[in-house]
Amino acid sequence: MFFKKFFGKKYEVSELEDTLYENGVEPKFADIIVESLSKKTKGNDVRIELKKNIKENINIKNFDAWDFSDKSLYLIIGNNGSGKTTFIGKFLNFLNKKKLNPSVIAADTFRAAAMEQLEHFATKLSVKFYKGLDKEDPAAVVFKGIQILKNQNSTIVIDTSGRQHNNKNLMDELKKISNAIMKGDHDFKKIKTLLTLDANIGLASKQIIQGFKDYISIDGLVINKVDSNSKYGALLTIINDFDIPIIFEGYGEDVEDLRMFEFDKYLDRLI
Repeated sequence: MFFKKFFGKKYEVSELEDTLYENGVEPKFADIIVESLSKKTKGNDVRIELKKNIKENINIKNFDAWDFSDKSLYLIIGNNGSGKTTFIGKFLNFLNKKKLNPSVIAADTFRAAAMEQLEHFATKLSVKFYKGLDKEDPAAVVFKGIQILKNQNSTIVIDTSGRQHNNKNLMDELKKISNAIMKGDHDFKKIKTLLTLDANIGLASKQIIQGFKDYISIDGLVINKVDSNSKYGALLTIINDFDIPIIFEGYGEDVEDLRMFEFDKYLDRLI
C-alpha cells in the first residue's frame, strides 16, 4: 500500500497527487482521481474513495479469461532487461502445474547466457529443451524446434532475444520468427504472443508496447519485477490506453514467484 500514510488523518490534495505521481500514475489520471476527494476524508475512507474514483475514470476492458489448454504455443518477446528469460522459467513451472506437458525452444542464439539459463530451468522442471547452433538464424531454430517437439509436447514456449522496439532490423527479425510459426506444419490450436515489461520503467512502457505492437500482434502482457519498484501506478495507464490484457505479474526470482493479474487485487496492493 503506497498510500497508507494518508490513512487516519487529514491530508492535502496536492500531497496525495504528488504521491500518485511518484508511484508512476500518469498526471492526467492523478488529477482526475483526486479531484472529487474531500479533504475531510479520513482513515480507510481515503482508500475506498481512491479505488472508487480509479474504477470510475479508468477504461477497464472486460477481456475473456485466458484458457491455458493443450496444443498451445507461446511466443515470448520483450526488450533487453525486461525479465523475459526468468519469466519463462516461472511460466514453464505454471504450465507444469496445470499438467500441460510444456517444452521450450531457445531462439536467443546470440546470448549464450540466455540459453544456459533456459537449459537450467528446463532441467530443474524436467521440461524438454531445444536450442539451435550458436548465432543460427532464430526463425530457423523456431521452425525446426516446432517440428521436433510438436508430437512430443502439448505446449511449446519460445524464448526470443531481447530487443529494442526502435531497432528495425531486430523487429523485422521478430516478424520473421512469427511467420515461421504461422507457416509451420503443426496443429497447435492457440498461438499467443506475450510481451514482458519491467515494472521499474513506469510510463516508458507505453512506447515499448506501441513499438512492438507496430510490428507484431500482442495477445497479453507480463509485468515483471513488481516487488522492486515504485512505479506500480503506471499499470493504470497501460490498462486504460491499450486493448491488451495484463496476464501475469512476476515478483521474485523463484519459479513460484508468478501470479495471474487481477485488477481488484492490483488496486489493493497499489493503495
